[in-house]
Amino acid sequence: MRPVVLLLAGCIVACVPPRPTSPPPTNETREEVRTAELEKGFLSVSVHIPLTPPGPKPAVISPLSERDALPDVGVVVVTYEAHWKKLEPLRAAEPPPPPNTVGVWLLASPTPKTIGKGFFHLIDYYANKAIPKVLDYVTTLPEVDPTRIGIAGSSTYGFVALQAVAADHRLAAAAAVLACGDYRTFLHYSNLAMNGQPLDLDEGYARWIDAQDPARHPERLVHAAVLMINGTADQAIPLPCVQNTGRVLRRAYERAGVPERFRLRLLNGVAHAQNEETRYEVLAWWQRWLLEHG
Repeated sequence: MRPVVLLLAGCIVACVPPRPTSPPPTNETREEVRTAELEKGFLSVSVHIPLTPPGPKPAVISPLSERDALPDVGVVVVTYEAHWKKLEPLRAAEPPPPPNTVGVWLLASPTPKTIGKGFFHLIDYYANKAIPKVLDYVTTLPEVDPTRIGIAGSSTYGFVALQAVAADHRLAAAAAVLACGDYRTFLHYSNLAMNGQPLDLDEGYARWIDAQDPARHPERLVHAAVLMINGTADQAIPLPCVQNTGRVLRRAYERAGVPERFRLRLLNGVAHAQNEETRYEVLAWWQRWLLEHG
């Protein structure tokens, strides 16, 4: 299968100046919302700015459920969306892709040699292209403190959060929930991929994901405070890839002299789901690394 994301190189155009809209706040609102269209409308950004406190505030790029609580503590919330339907006319002109024979959901592939390829191309777009464009816009806003920007995500967006931190030093903190590095182990054991069957990737594809893998390049993340939260019973994000990622990141942060900036929280018996403990841990992370470091 050739996923939509493989068309990005030829289809995503350069970012044009955003067109922000700023409706005046009313007495009933707690925040001001600004929006921008980037990449000629392919990428939409919404910025929710609390009315208090005044001056530059920390910001979190976050699709997580705890984002609703962030404006109450004076944190700007940034959301984004890629409009993949805009690429459908281009897909229709291509011959149909071969059927998938291995893996499920976004990791499905016509052959075990390329298991997860569409998924990792999606992560690559968001982490290495979309998030930097979002940061380009957000850092122009006077209400945002450019030194206190975090990113959060769960599952697919947790992978995005880890890779985005590795790609862009403007991110000061991250909360990656139900995600991991060590991509080969992930593909080997995840029930969405090989589910424990032998992993034999195409050589070029294997080199490409190795170059992206945060667990193979942990030094790229140590500028930021990184929180990982995972369940020990999660079959989609297997414990071996989580533990391996945690081990190499912990060592990298220790070598950098900032071990306190990394935390791996394992939730015993929890599968691929969030809970109140997840919400508490993430909010506490923002409190420590974005609010208290102002």
